[in-house]
Amino acid sequence: MASRFSSGDIAGFKLLFALAILYGLMSILVHSVLNMKFIKPLDIDAPLDRFSEARAVEHVRVLSEEIDGRQEGRQGLKEAAQYIKIQLEIIKERGGSNMRIEIE
Repeated sequence: MASRFSSGDIAGFKLLFALAILYGLMSILVHSVLNMKFIKPLDIDAPLDRFSEARAVEHVRVLSEEIDGRQEGRQGLKEAAQYIKIQLEIIKERGGSNMRIEIE
C-alpha cells in the first residue's frame, strides 16, 4: 500500500522546511547579538596614537563650557579658534612626517 502525497502536501512541506531554516537563521542572529562584545571606550590617558572618547569629550567640554561667547565678533570666537589651532599644532608635532596638517 503506497502512500502518495498530493501537491498541496508537498507545498506545505516546502513551506514548513523554509520556515524551519528561517527560524534557525534568526536564532543564530539573535544569539550573536545577545553575546556581542562591545568595545570599551579608551580613557583620557590612552596612548596618543589611539582615539580616546574621553579626550574628544574633554575638547568639546572646553569649547562649550570654558570658552564663552563664540558669536561673530566676540572674543570667545577668537579663543576657540586659538584653542583649535593649538590642538592641531600638537597633533602635527606628534604625527611627524607621517601626517600632513596645514594650519593657517
